[in-house]
Amino acid sequence: MFSFKNVSFIKSNNIILDNISCKIPNNKTTVIMGKNGSGKTTFLKILNKIFPPTLGNLDSNLDKPVPMLFQSPIIFENTVEYNYLILNKIKNNVINKKWFDAFSLNQIKNKNINTLSGGEKQKLFLSRIMSFDQNNLFLDEPNQGLDLESEKLFVNLLLNEKQKNKTIVLTLHDFKIAQKIADFIIYLDKGKVLLFEETSIFFKKFDY
Repeated sequence: MFSFKNVSFIKSNNIILDNISCKIPNNKTTVIMGKNGSGKTTFLKILNKIFPPTLGNLDSNLDKPVPMLFQSPIIFENTVEYNYLILNKIKNNVINKKWFDAFSLNQIKNKNINTLSGGEKQKLFLSRIMSFDQNNLFLDEPNQGLDLESEKLFVNLLLNEKQKNKTIVLTLHDFKIAQKIADFIIYLDKGKVLLFEETSIFFKKFDY
């Protein structure tokens, strides 16, 4: 379990997260929601030990950050296949190609990454992070740029990951997707937790 205890994060005198206390359960899917600038990405990076809290403490079962999906992932001036494989080669990991195959990326593996559309790049970034097959998943706006068909496939793939009892934490703006995949939803507003409930209870309390 991940536990925030009175966590605040301050950058350039701006309070990004403000005295947050909550627990993220293991083996469940938690979706972080909120308007732009509400602190979602910072919350996720603190959870993954990329940023230390300015104030307060994070109790975590992680010793160090794990690979996560960023909104602007690193790319290399090379092919799709090179960008997919390179991080696993550096870390010497066994590669899980399920998402790569599901998104039919083999068909474009020899293309230069800079010739891809935004949606194609996002499918590559998703497939790359999922190739690590890790038990803790942190995904920042994973559906950005996806068309409707790809988004449906993403949801189905993520639901399959849920069946493996992984701890999944992701940021979203789409309430319909959140309702399908989340066990718990956190709604942030101006750096504070406005609501944190099981999904069924959340949608009874929150009017969107």
